[in-house]
Amino acid sequence: MITPERLRRKHWSFVFAWVALIYGTLYFVRPVCTFLQNTTPFALLVNILMYALLVILIVGLFVQGKINRPLPLLLLVMIGGAYVYGLLIIPNPEEKLHFIEYGILAYLIFRAVELDFRRPLAFLYAFLLTAAFGWIDEGIQHLLPNRYYQNEDVLLNAASGLLGLAVIYVFRSGQAKAMA
Repeated sequence: MITPERLRRKHWSFVFAWVALIYGTLYFVRPVCTFLQNTTPFALLVNILMYALLVILIVGLFVQGKINRPLPLLLLVMIGGAYVYGLLIIPNPEEKLHFIEYGILAYLIFRAVELDFRRPLAFLYAFLLTAAFGWIDEGIQHLLPNRYYQNEDVLLNAASGLLGLAVIYVFRSGQAKAMA
């Protein structure tokens, strides 16, 4: 049987492993993306990947019966609209990947935080920690020779985390109603 303390350590280990992966690849992302942009239709491939992930997420929520009421459906449409809007206005393909990076980070942090805090606070703390890790990400980039600090990316990281948390909210609200 897994104890609450072991579960807590497990969840926070996933958080810090994911953060280490994000931070550990900061130096290499720009050269790799530049290479891919020069040798492949990188922007097109990233857009296809991002839209495919959105479709998979929505279909998955429908198939699992998580979207069986008007409010979760409306929220999911709004989340999808924000996601698509973000994909349309962000010109740089590598920045679009923030949606995945920080959406996953928000999910991992939420799972760790909800062990100690009830839902409203767990969502708030998960958002604040995700935004803080995104801000630190930009601070590290400021120190790297091939990267630079951008306030827009700090906001993008926070918005990506918020979208991830919104998906969790829709998923969990459907889950709670299904159990009732």
